[in-house]
Amino acid sequence: MKQTNGNGQDGLFTTATAGLPEVASPGVIRLHDGDRLDLRIGPARKRLDDAELRMLAYNGSVPGPVLHVDQGSQITVQVTNDGDVEATVHWHGLRLENRYDGVPHETQEPIPIGGSFTYQLQFPDAGLYWYHPHIREDYGLEMGLYGTIVVEPADPGYWPAADRQLTLTLDDLLVEDGHIAPFRRSGPNYVAMGRFGNVMLINGETEFSGQAAAGEVVRLYLVNTANTRIFNFAIRGARAKLVGGDSGRYEHETFTGEVLLAPSERAVIDVLFDSPGEVQLEHRTPDHTYQLGGFTVTEGTAGAAAGAFDQLRTDPELTAEHRSLAHDLERPPDKVLAFFSLMPLLYGGDHTPASAPTVYACPMHPEVTATEPGTCPKCGMKLVAVAAASAPTVYACPMHPEVTATEPGTCPKCRCTRR
Repeated sequence: MKQTNGNGQDGLFTTATAGLPEVASPGVIRLHDGDRLDLRIGPARKRLDDAELRMLAYNGSVPGPVLHVDQGSQITVQVTNDGDVEATVHWHGLRLENRYDGVPHETQEPIPIGGSFTYQLQFPDAGLYWYHPHIREDYGLEMGLYGTIVVEPADPGYWPAADRQLTLTLDDLLVEDGHIAPFRRSGPNYVAMGRFGNVMLINGETEFSGQAAAGEVVRLYLVNTANTRIFNFAIRGARAKLVGGDSGRYEHETFTGEVLLAPSERAVIDVLFDSPGEVQLEHRTPDHTYQLGGFTVTEGTAGAAAGAFDQLRTDPELTAEHRSLAHDLERPPDKVLAFFSLMPLLYGGDHTPASAPTVYACPMHPEVTATEPGTCPKCGMKLVAVAAASAPTVYACPMHPEVTATEPGTCPKCRCTRR
């Protein structure tokens, strides 16, 4: 594959690496209440086996720096965009002011190339969070724009005892002929946010190499930063305990050998290294086990954290909250809401006529059509309904599909917008 020059004539983002700085290893930035951080988006080159890749990085590293902050603190982050496309930064999972949530055209205007935007971040909850773009996530995430945030709890007993902690990002990358497979500037190449890769990454590398001592308990903060792939993360050769996830600690801790992580999902796992030897980190699928690296465990002496590892704790606050909701979970709902996801970049418009003659087409191969539901013979994807081009537009209520009209408006029964 030849490099794309990025001048817009071929409609693709550039893959050229000449003159770019090398990607750095991610560091940990310890931030306290009132601190300020400058975060820069910019291109960098990375050697991955025999390939030299053009990537995008936060402050020169892939993943971006780990932000280690205190629960209850507030910091200022100024983001400068020296990348290839307009940008925002979304602070995934954080409860903060809506204007700093990083949603383009909704909570802020996109940051132009060469521009900057200042975010005020608050950290009311302990746990693991992460940051990434909310413009062209398919492109930015694949190219390396992701980083983690560890919020240290105000309560020293919030988590079980551990000797130290590490953050691990799980990702995949599609590499073809020595370059990241190209992206179109006009929109996503694949359905929704992204595509499957053929190279597995852990903390931006094809293999993790860590050290541990026998008797040590290490807390792993895990996040799946892949666009599409579900990771089944497993630990072979050590004992693991699942203690938390997306919203902090779990109500009940459990022992586990593996944890399934959807894109954007997080998990907090405590690992006890019982004895010297090799401990493997794996991604397990029904057809194949991918090796992600591991830990070399040397001789050591068990401490207080190892002594408490067998205890499975229960969070009394979450248990009480759970019990208080039991009645509402059993009773009939007060209202039923319908949600519709409109993706004009994929399906070519904001409205799907409700009563028009229906043609079914493959989202990946739009030339593959049928008059009945089915699957694409090229890729196996489900054919989706699209309106015939010559059909008149009919707007229908999502809650009362029998209510239709030839013009946009609202349903007289429930006031929903006709689509």
